[in-house]
Amino acid sequence: VGVHDGATVFPVAMARGASWNPELERSVGEAMGRELRAVGGNVLLAPAINNLRHPSWGRSQETYGEDVHHLSRMGVAAVQGIQTYVLANPKHYAANSIEDTRIRVDVTVDERALREIYLAHFRAAVHEGGAASIMSAYNSVNGQFCGENVTLLRRILKEEWGFDGFVLSDFV
Repeated sequence: VGVHDGATVFPVAMARGASWNPELERSVGEAMGRELRAVGGNVLLAPAINNLRHPSWGRSQETYGEDVHHLSRMGVAAVQGIQTYVLANPKHYAANSIEDTRIRVDVTVDERALREIYLAHFRAAVHEGGAASIMSAYNSVNGQFCGENVTLLRRILKEEWGFDGFVLSDFV
């Protein structure tokens, strides 16, 4: 995936994730950030750090895999590399792992599973990676769309994690 015509074409995140090499991912993120900045861009809509919960998810190639620790290590490395040159935008916050109903699905999840399975890697991207922005997901979590979810955006992201960047909604 390249950032513009004529850019370097890197393997998809799933293939890069198979390397289990955060240092390599940091280098890839840095190269992507450098190329985006060279053409006047300032926010790279990456990395996608959603859990791969089902292999037929239409965007499975965009994430690193299904292990939360792995997602955290690779995601942090990508954010750090990207932000050498431009702002990173980890996505899709949160509990996004279905394609064909992603706009209308309401993910019902308890507090423990939410934090341990769906949020831990986003927390790492914010705390360890220093992510400047976050992209909210299309879906709802516990009855509220992610882009306006008070629990996800205000209570957890802003207040608990101290995130002082901006949230970008996904595009429709």
